[in-house]
Amino acid sequence: MTLLIDKWIEQDKYVQNFEASLPFPKWDLSDVPSLLVKHQEDLKSLPKGGGCYWIWTDEPVWHKLHKEKEIPKKVKYSTKDGAIVYNGIAKDNVKARLMHHLFGDPNQGWSGISMDILKYDAQSHAKKAMSTNGKSKVAMLLNGTPIRDIDTLLDNLHLSEDEKNYIYQHSETDIYFRNGINVTEEKHKNFDFVVFYITGLKSKSYLEYIEKKWRDEYKLPQLCSYKSGR
Repeated sequence: MTLLIDKWIEQDKYVQNFEASLPFPKWDLSDVPSLLVKHQEDLKSLPKGGGCYWIWTDEPVWHKLHKEKEIPKKVKYSTKDGAIVYNGIAKDNVKARLMHHLFGDPNQGWSGISMDILKYDAQSHAKKAMSTNGKSKVAMLLNGTPIRDIDTLLDNLHLSEDEKNYIYQHSETDIYFRNGINVTEEKHKNFDFVVFYITGLKSKSYLEYIEKKWRDEYKLPQLCSYKSGR
């Protein structure tokens, strides 16, 4: 029995050593292809297939969706200062996933980056920007303070005047984020959104390794809601 167990322990050590030898991107993604995205057509140049992706922007994002104390260091792209606010993987189609993130329909149920206030009934995967219910999972300020009232929401998030007016007129106990944004809309169009990507990877385990290893080493981007797993 002991010999049988030892066999698998040895195999486990082999896998651990192999994983430790695998490369993953640098903290600033300078060794990864990138693409400035202003219009849907810009995503057409992305190679097909699954892979890993990161979203950078110089638009202010003053909230986070996880309880980790730290987020990735600021990254300069071209001459602009900004932040990597999200990273993820798509096992089959990176391009389609990014469409949901950066050109999402306001009513979509697909998960997307959470930066805009939802003005419709909450759909699947919609995350709460604010809730007066102390037990509900909500967005937090970068210092870790959960958003439990409208004044905190209005005073601390980067919101358009239209979003603020909506919140004033709908004094709800729960305010939700829209699933994804549309970078061509007024709030976002004067900022840059850049996609860093690695596509064409066939190994799902390597995709998951890159995602987790980058997060472990350089911290979890603020608009991600989990460190690992789904």
